[in-house]
This record gives sequence, structure tokens and C-alpha cells, in this order.
Amino acid sequence: MKIEEVQESEDVLKLRLEDANDAVANALRRSMVARVPTLAADELYISSNDSGLFDEMIANRVGQIPFTIPSGFDEEDELHIAVKQEGPRTVTAEDITTDNEEAEAVADPIIVELMEGEELEFEGVAELGTGRDHAKHQGGTVGYEKEDEGTYLFRIESTSGYSNRELLDQALDSIREDLEEFDEAVQDL
Repeated sequence: MKIEEVQESEDVLKLRLEDANDAVANALRRSMVARVPTLAADELYISSNDSGLFDEMIANRVGQIPFTIPSGFDEEDELHIAVKQEGPRTVTAEDITTDNEEAEAVADPIIVELMEGEELEFEGVAELGTGRDHAKHQGGTVGYEKEDEGTYLFRIESTSGYSNRELLDQALDSIREDLEEFDEAVQDL
């Protein structure tokens, strides 16, 4: 099996996987989408929301914002997030403060537009999870097309705070770990 880089642009990495089969290609795609841990809000406590959006809509929007993962951050750790803003202004992901300076929102989507006299204040907790746990933890948008028998062209677009190359490396590590566990289980038979 061989993986070679075809093209890398600002947001997209294209790779060619050769000497493989459909199962291997799909395992690699699924690993990038569903097995790589990402950091996103899990709980949100809204103490003030005078905006035109319901609390549930605010929570949904914040929950879809991925954060970069601080070094040394593991499954048991929590990232505390908060926002306190008054209108008139547009509240975006950049307005979210965290208790770890290494963690920041990956993108800057709009959370809500506040009008004069409106206020938004919340606190929350972000945790590591995978796409298997919830779609908000998907590592990115990954697809492939079969070019020839045994050859697949992948298109990788990370949406999770990893570079495209890091997303691929994390997915390969996950597959390696699964294969090692499988090998150990077979040896125990």
C-alpha cells in the first residue's frame, strides 16, 4: 500500500492511495471523520439571553464550534468557556474566552446578533469526543473516489483544529492501535 500527496491548497489536501481495496479506503475515511478526538462544547449554562434566539439555538451554535486542543489535554480534562457581551454587536466565536490560552475557536462563525440593550452571557464546558459520539466532533470532511482498481483519490478538509496532514496522521494512528489490539486478541485465542 502506498499513500502519496497529489495536491495541497490552503484548506484541502488531496492524496492518492494505491494498492488498496474498498475496505481499506473506507476505513481510512471513517477514521478521519469518526475516530479522531476533537474538542467542542458539551455543556452550556446560559445566564442571560435577551437576543432573538432561543437558548437552545445559542447552545446548538456554540456546540458546533471546534476548539484547538491544548498540549497535554486528555480525555478527563475540561475546557471552560464563557461569553459576556452587550449589544449592539455581533457575537462570534472569537468572543468566547477560555481558561486555557492554547485553546481557541477554530473558525469564527456568528453566534448571534445583539441589538441595543440586549445581552448574552453564558459559561460552559468543552470536552474531547469523536465523531462516533456526536457529529460536532467529526474531524473533517473527507471523501474519496475510486480511480482504478486499487487506487483511490482522497479529498481531506479538516474542520477540527488539526491541519489536514495532522488529521490524516491521527487517523492512521487510530487504525494502527486497532490493528495492534486485534492482533493481541487473536494471540490470546
